[in-house]
Amino acid sequence: MAKFLLTNRAATDLSDIADFTIQTFGIEQARFYRDGLNHCFEILAENPQLGRNATELALNLKRFEYQSHIVFYIPKESHILIVRILHQRMDFWRHLPVSLTK
Repeated sequence: MAKFLLTNRAATDLSDIADFTIQTFGIEQARFYRDGLNHCFEILAENPQLGRNATELALNLKRFEYQSHIVFYIPKESHILIVRILHQRMDFWRHLPVSLTK
């Protein structure tokens, strides 16, 4: 089974998404959305080519849409590194790590 790793910022994104979803839609919807994102991560780890290139933002970066969010990740030899999970309306340039966008 292929692996996925989350950056600290991506883990914070997940926590922020959960907090917002709980407050807005309730705990059950938050669990459902979290499970869906985790399933998305597993699918991407097994099939990293599914994402679209996001090389306009950073070298080797890929993106995959999951409902209202975009999962940004970098395929590695043995895993994928999930860099950020951003809402589709967010300014990606502003929220991606500076080290990626240089």
